[in-house]
Amino acid sequence: MKKRFLLFLFFLQPIFLSAQLLSDNDSKILISKGLDKLYNFEFKEADLLFQKVKAKYPNHPVTPLITAMQLQWQHLPIEKNLKVLAQYNKILEKCQELAEKMLKDNSKKPEATFFLLAAHGYIALSYNYTKDYMKAGNEARKAYNYLSDGFAFTDKNSEFLFTTGLYKFYRIQYPETHPIVKPVMMFFDDGNKKIGLNLLEQATQKATFTRIEALFYLGGVYLKYESNPLKAVQYTSILSQKYPNNLIYQMRHAEALVLSGKYEEANNYIQIIQKNTDKIYQLSSMVFNGIIAEKGKKNDKLASDFYTNALKQIPDERYTKDYYAMAYAGLARIAHRAGNKKRAEALYEKCLDFAEYTATLKEAKGYK
Repeated sequence: MKKRFLLFLFFLQPIFLSAQLLSDNDSKILISKGLDKLYNFEFKEADLLFQKVKAKYPNHPVTPLITAMQLQWQHLPIEKNLKVLAQYNKILEKCQELAEKMLKDNSKKPEATFFLLAAHGYIALSYNYTKDYMKAGNEARKAYNYLSDGFAFTDKNSEFLFTTGLYKFYRIQYPETHPIVKPVMMFFDDGNKKIGLNLLEQATQKATFTRIEALFYLGGVYLKYESNPLKAVQYTSILSQKYPNNLIYQMRHAEALVLSGKYEEANNYIQIIQKNTDKIYQLSSMVFNGIIAEKGKKNDKLASDFYTNALKQIPDERYTKDYYAMAYAGLARIAHRAGNKKRAEALYEKCLDFAEYTATLKEAKGYK
C-alpha cells in the first residue's frame, strides 16, 4: 500500500527546470515558449524551440527530461505504446545518470534533486504501466527521498511549490480516499490540505514552468475532492483558452462547466472533444451529454442512452475511470426515479468499483 501511494504521487509530477537554468534568461524564454507549443499539441514548433536549448546544454539532465516530456505528450497515453515507453524509459535513465553527477556538487543540490525526483518518479510509473510492481515500488521509494528533500527548497526555487503543495494535499487526501493505506502513512512526512492548496495557488502565481501543471491539478482537486466545480472553472478556463488544441484541457473544462450546471456553455466544448475518435474523448463526451440530458433537459430516456453507451467503452485508468462511475450513478438515479430501487442499489455498487470523486462516493454510499 505504501508503494501504491508513492506511485500515485508520481502521476502528479510535471517537468520543470532548475535554479541554474532559470538564471539563463534566453533559455528560459525558449523553454517557456516551447512548453506552450507542447501543451497546445504543436509538436514541431515545440521541437524547434527545444532543440536550441538542447544544443546549449547537451550534457545537462534537462535535455533528456525535455525529450521524455515530448514523447509523453506526443504519444498520449504513452503506456499504450510499449515500444515508445521503452525508449522513454532509457531517456529517463540518462537524465538520472546526469543528475547523479550534479549531486556531487553541493551548490547544485536543489537542481540535481529535482531531476532525480523526476527521473525516478517517471521510471516508477513506466514499470507500473507494465505491471512490474516490484521495480516500480523500488523506483518510487528512491524518488520519495528526493521529493522530501525538495520541501526545503521552496524558497530557493519556486518550482518546488508545486511538488510540495501536491504532497501536502495528497498526504491527507489519499488515505481519506483509500482508507486501507492509513496504517502505513506514519512512515511519511506530515501533510495539510489547506497548506497544500495554498502552495499550489502560489505556484500558479510564482512558478514559471509548473504554473500550468498547478492550474491543471487545482482544477482537478476542486472537482474531485473539494466538490467545488465553480472554483474549478476558474482554473480550467485559463487552460482551455490558452491551449485550444489540448483536448485533455478541453475535456477537463467541459467537466467543470457541466458539474457547475453551465450546460449551454459546456456544450461548446463537448462538441469539440466528441469529434475525436479516441475512447477517452468518446466516453467523456457521452457522460457529459448524459448529465446534461438528465439534469438539464430532464430527459431520462436520452440520458440513459448516453450513460449506457458510455459504459460500453473501456475506461482509461488516468482519464475516464471516474466518468465511468458517473455513468453508473446516473443510471442509478434514473432507476430510482422509475421506482426500481433494487436496480439502483446494484448500479451504485458498480459505481463504487470505479469512483474516487468525493461527491460520487457520497451519493453511492448514501443510497438506501
